[in-house]
Amino acid sequence: MKTLTKLSTAILTSFLLSSTATQAATQQQIDAALAPVKSAATLEATLSQPSAFDALGDELPVFVASIQFSQAGEATFDNALLQSHLSATEVYQILALFGQQTRIAQYPDALIYNATDELLLENALPFCSADSPIKLRVTLKNDNQVKFNYRQAGVACDGNVEVTENTTITYKLVHTKRTPKGLRITGAGFTNPFDAHIKRVTVSQDGQKLQLENDINNTGISKWQFIFSSDDSDLILLSPDPQVVNSGPRARS
Repeated sequence: MKTLTKLSTAILTSFLLSSTATQAATQQQIDAALAPVKSAATLEATLSQPSAFDALGDELPVFVASIQFSQAGEATFDNALLQSHLSATEVYQILALFGQQTRIAQYPDALIYNATDELLLENALPFCSADSPIKLRVTLKNDNQVKFNYRQAGVACDGNVEVTENTTITYKLVHTKRTPKGLRITGAGFTNPFDAHIKRVTVSQDGQKLQLENDINNTGISKWQFIFSSDDSDLILLSPDPQVVNSGPRARS
């Protein structure tokens, strides 16, 4: 009976995951089909009237010059121009013109001014992986609040990592023009230190890299924070809580 229950659960889980993936793919297809801008002609027509493109201001001509369309009507363009000074909502609205709004998570440097901006950026990010270094951007917003973004192999992720074996997780600081001057990592603080999922923390001499070594024998979640210092302030800066999820060794099929 237990075997049947486990099998049924596995089938149901597989179905749900497949269903979720199918729904995501279907939504992308719907967005692409309903996109108002799918050719040079529709782009020109959109530019002739007020639209989400107006948020680009003086950078609009450069952005328009970077746009190319495939035979299927899919647009490619200079992604960096959408993250220079636009809010997440403005980026989303521009992406929607091309039917690419589901890709909003790939624009982590977009500005956050309100709850909608925050909702757009923080609810669609996948876990990071321990397979390669995780790049961390720390930027100051216009209201002097600090924003933390993580990217790995060019793809945005949420900073959290799930591991199934002993490994070393590496985070590297990436500086931008809005990064606090002289920002460096001084250590890591743990909100549940006695769980001992992380057995060693190493910070590079220049303070630009932090490594965590986990102990897979202790399953559970390690919640922790980066500890930073900078030349701009004598105050210690703490990150939002990333976490390392020790899931234990995966059974081989």
